[in-house]
Order: sequence, then C-alpha cells, then structure tokens
Amino acid sequence: MDTAALLAIARETIDKVAFCFAITVGENGAASARVVQTGKLRDDWSVGFMTERYCRKVVEMERAGRLTLAYQYDPEKAYVTLTGRPVIIDDVALKRSVWNPDADRWHRGGPDDPNVVIVRLITDRIEIWSSGRDVMPEPKGFSAAVLERDGLGWRYSTTSRRSVA
Repeated sequence: MDTAALLAIARETIDKVAFCFAITVGENGAASARVVQTGKLRDDWSVGFMTERYCRKVVEMERAGRLTLAYQYDPEKAYVTLTGRPVIIDDVALKRSVWNPDADRWHRGGPDDPNVVIVRLITDRIEIWSSGRDVMPEPKGFSAAVLERDGLGWRYSTTSRRSVA
C-alpha cells in the first residue's frame, strides 16, 4: 500500500472517532492514558484538545516533550496512533474561536481562564492497523503500517521485527 493511501485511511479513521486516548509517560517511565476529545485533524497532521494547564498530562508532556493520541474504530477493527511533539497554547483568541458550550462543564472559567490551554500535537509518526481496510503488513495481522515524517513527506515502514535493521 502506498503512502498516500495509508494517509487517507488514517485520516478517514480518525474522522470517524469522537474520543481518543492521550498517552504520556510519567517520571517513573510508566505510560498514562486518558480519554480526550480532539478537534478536527488539520491538513498538516496536527490536532488539538483543551485541558487544564496544571493537570498531570500537561506536566508529563512538558517534561517528556512527547504525546501519543490513540484512536480506535471498532466497525473496521482499526486503530491509528499519532505521536509527536505537544505544543501548549494559551492564546485567548484561539480558545474563544474553538470554544464549545460543552466545554463549560470541564473548564468553568471559560476560554479567558489562563488555566485553560490548548494542547496541539505536531505529528511526526503515524501507526495504522485496520482489518477492515486490509492494512495489516506481514506477518499478516501482527504488525502495523508506520509512517514517519521525512522532511516534507512521509516514509513507510512496519512494526514487524523483520523490518527492523
């Protein structure tokens, strides 16, 4: 499968998922996963969500400099993970422009609250597996397709041990 087709499948899968897991690594090396609702995936493969500045996930992102978002789409027995560098944004105008009244439940201070921030993931690695779309590189079903940023484009590999040099 070519890179453009894999990117299209990844984007289509993500577009069908309302919530995903935000995964960070704690000081002790353990992974922490929690559910977040992201905004729309942008053309440059960046994506964002709102959270509180002083919550554990932001502290772990700032310390490690990495974030993974994991999307699962059951009807196609599929997942996509986006991994990259998180950027913490506290621009009030941007927060106002994307504010949804449902956010009031979690962020009582509204978009003007300095404790409310947008986390924007700058994706540099995409992992895709989909039984429904036949994205299951050899050995069939036991590895995923991987795209890593290579300059302005993407380079393909798999998670199979056979593909590791």
